[in-house]
Amino acid sequence: MFEGVNLSIVIMVCLFALTVLLVAALGNWLFSGHGTVDRRLREIQGLAPVEKKKDKTPTEDGPFKVKWLKPVANLVVPDDRWKQSRIRASLVRAGHRGEQAVSVFYLSKVFLALLLPLLAIIPFVVNPTLVGERLWVVVALVVAAVLGFFSPDIYLHHKEEARRQHLAEVFPDVLDLLVVCIEAGLSLDAAIKRVGEEFRHASQDMSDELLLSTLEIRAGKARNEALKSLAERTDLDEMQSLVSILIQAEHFGTSIADALREHADDMRDLRIQTAREKAAKLPVKMALPILLFIFPALFLVILGPAAIQIYTGFIGKM
Repeated sequence: MFEGVNLSIVIMVCLFALTVLLVAALGNWLFSGHGTVDRRLREIQGLAPVEKKKDKTPTEDGPFKVKWLKPVANLVVPDDRWKQSRIRASLVRAGHRGEQAVSVFYLSKVFLALLLPLLAIIPFVVNPTLVGERLWVVVALVVAAVLGFFSPDIYLHHKEEARRQHLAEVFPDVLDLLVVCIEAGLSLDAAIKRVGEEFRHASQDMSDELLLSTLEIRAGKARNEALKSLAERTDLDEMQSLVSILIQAEHFGTSIADALREHADDMRDLRIQTAREKAAKLPVKMALPILLFIFPALFLVILGPAAIQIYTGFIGKM
């Protein structure tokens, strides 16, 4: 079953089939797009009859997605709506808001679960003597398949954590600028929009989240719901506290500027306490690297010459 010749033929056939599928998909995407552009140009110039436009559904957003991505995604995307919503929430928190983000995520899991075993089996094809070790072949295939299947989850978790950390770092500056805008006489909606525009160059992620909340409010969504959505997308405890304060201030009719000022002071104190906590943990974290790397180097520099002289003296006497 694991003879070198037969295994090489199987691998070559699989790689050939994969290459054909990729080339066919790329060609269909490229030529279909140009055909659509040419047809629209001829319609504008009056060289071709204008077809009656049909109601375009949200899924009809490109030949590649309709003909290739959507049918294949239906085979791998789970039917559980709760699981889809959980993955979509993680993708949104990581910054991926595309309509086909969930489909691309599950397709990448399946694609990598098939691709990495093919790459892992290449050493056995190059060196047929290794094929005799069937246990190592099976272990390599299983480890590669598992790693490929869970790689998108690891990447998504890392991207989500990195984006959350970045938003947490710029949040105090956002809060201070929001307080300045409110005290300058702007309304809450105008202040959120202005802060989002000002942070376009400093933090694109935070700017996108604030401007998206502004668009939701302008589209007719209730302000409380838009602010709650903002807190869910950022997944920050500080943002949750800010949204709660804004909702309570609007509900009870208190001054939003005073509430934001008090909250900004609390957040500033919390930021100072967090910095002091990290500084207090630093000596404990540095103890192990000092014992393993710095002390041996110091002992070598200080005691090395003395040890050489002592050894030389004993050799001379002997």
